Amino acid sequence: MTRRSVLLGLLFSLLAASWPAWSEYIIRSSRADYGHLSAAILIPFIILIAINSRFAGARGLNASELIVIVSMGMIASLAQGEWVAGYFLGTITSPTYFATVENGWEEALLSNVPHWSIIADRKVATAFYEGLPLGADFPWAVWWPPLMWWGLFLVLFFIANLSVVVIFRRQWMDYERLPFPIAVGLLEMTGQGSERGTLTLLARNRLYWIGFGILFAIFAWDQVAWFSELMPELEPQRDRIINLMRGFPFLRFSPNPMAMTFAWFVKSEVLFSIWAFHLVMVLQVGIMNRLGYEMGSPEPLTSFHPAIGWQSFGGLVVFVVWGLWVARHHLVAVLRQAFLNRREIDDSEELMSYRTAVFLLIGCGLFSVTFLWRCGLALGPLAVFWVTTMILYLGFARIIVETGLVFLRVPVSGQGTAWHLFGIQGIDPASAVALSLAYTFFADGKTLFTTTLAHIPRLGMSLDKRARRRLPTAVTVALVAGLTAVCAFTILHGNYGMGTRNFNSPSYNGGNAGAIWGVTATRIRAGSLVPDMKRVLWLIVGIIFTTGLYGIRYRFPRFALHPIGFVISGSDVLRTGVSSVFFIWLAKDLVFRFGGLNRYRRTTPFVMGGFMGYLTAVATGIIVDAIWFPGKGHLLHGW
Repeated sequence: MTRRSVLLGLLFSLLAASWPAWSEYIIRSSRADYGHLSAAILIPFIILIAINSRFAGARGLNASELIVIVSMGMIASLAQGEWVAGYFLGTITSPTYFATVENGWEEALLSNVPHWSIIADRKVATAFYEGLPLGADFPWAVWWPPLMWWGLFLVLFFIANLSVVVIFRRQWMDYERLPFPIAVGLLEMTGQGSERGTLTLLARNRLYWIGFGILFAIFAWDQVAWFSELMPELEPQRDRIINLMRGFPFLRFSPNPMAMTFAWFVKSEVLFSIWAFHLVMVLQVGIMNRLGYEMGSPEPLTSFHPAIGWQSFGGLVVFVVWGLWVARHHLVAVLRQAFLNRREIDDSEELMSYRTAVFLLIGCGLFSVTFLWRCGLALGPLAVFWVTTMILYLGFARIIVETGLVFLRVPVSGQGTAWHLFGIQGIDPASAVALSLAYTFFADGKTLFTTTLAHIPRLGMSLDKRARRRLPTAVTVALVAGLTAVCAFTILHGNYGMGTRNFNSPSYNGGNAGAIWGVTATRIRAGSLVPDMKRVLWLIVGIIFTTGLYGIRYRFPRFALHPIGFVISGSDVLRTGVSSVFFIWLAKDLVFRFGGLNRYRRTTPFVMGGFMGYLTAVATGIIVDAIWFPGKGHLLHGW
């Protein structure tokens, strides 16, 4: 790990966290906060690779340096938009700003929230949403307490997640041989550890440029059409709805080049299971609707139907428990090494020693639990929230490193699980408010940090041991830099610019965090929400079905359906991404059927070329919007 790689990594961290906020809020162009691997770092990173290819020998960055830069940048990119900044700043400001006499938030929410955890001053919150009065001083005294405490929480929570993925790296990579498609794609770009060479070598392949040209031309067409109403837009990523029949959820047709690229590196049986189970879930919901089976609404930003969400979560419980059982010998050895100093495993290859990882996990985990308890969350709901959150985080990290699905959202939330297991009678108003405060790190239901962090140890294995041990510090510094940059950008533009209310973002216009606070206030005032046994029943159904599915696969190893397909079938975002999964499954099936493994490998440059063409088109689209359509931009990059 060289000094210039760390400095460039820090620069790219600031860039990856800041430019999406400028693009989304100011230019109103493409967003970059959708995926578990963000375009916020990919776009500047491919520009760096292109520039670096012009330098030969010692002057250019080597593959290890590129890995350090992209590792720092991909972590810092988690700070922007609907990952951290949007939910964090929206959650701590919206209850004060949107409180009115009519909605009763003052009595239901603000009287039950610790004032150090939010922006409790009405004038300060209003200035954030509408701008400071001319000549007014910035209210540092009001902003510092929540920024300091939540910032400390987020950094320690990040370290806890980093410790988890370090502990599981050997199990997932060496013992279970999971494919890590996102890491493989990045290694393909840098060339480190790749059998097929760097992106520069791929670019010498004719198929690479064919793929690049096709995807770039499709998206560039629309950029030309922006200037003429006579030229029809192709809108390749617009949702095209396929209605089945009355009462049945519609299907979405929206192929996404980024999702398709990483799915290319996933096993065909997993891809088949994803789209097949999703189709089954659509039919299941349709039948329940036609029969008049009612369960109420799903929790915000989770599944598209509560029954599907809870049965998917039941499957996730089995998925995580089974994964822990498979890893039991490794985990026991790790714990013995941490507490008894028995060196049963050589941890010199890891980003940190197992002893360090275990004690960091315990210390940071205890702080995280205590923090929410101090926010007012009672012990019962607190336990349910954290158990659910740990299952979601660990399960989704495992799923992402196996499937490479860059666009995925959880089927339930820790907050929703606590609400529906206890009801309002079992959750006092202070606990209800604390559950809403926990949306500061909800990250749009994508699970904060863990899914992206899971690839850092895999990327780190391509570095020498000395550099590998410095990588945790580097990515932690990158996160702090990214958080600081995007929060400063948002707060300053809110107070001294147009006001965040004019950002046209769901984080600050009453959507997302504002809507979540509204649901909480309504439930507190109504006092009628009771424990929901229907949802618990569907949780049990998911547990039983997934257990049976594992049993069948154990008895018949070649059984085509993989449990992952069932586990993620309740994700609302999957409704958009399932068409990408289907097309890649079909393409891989045809390639292997008629050309075999060699044909698959020879086709990879075409896939990577299409991916680069897409990212290049998104970048040029943002530039076009910034020059000719500032404030009235166009969305090219989506789910």
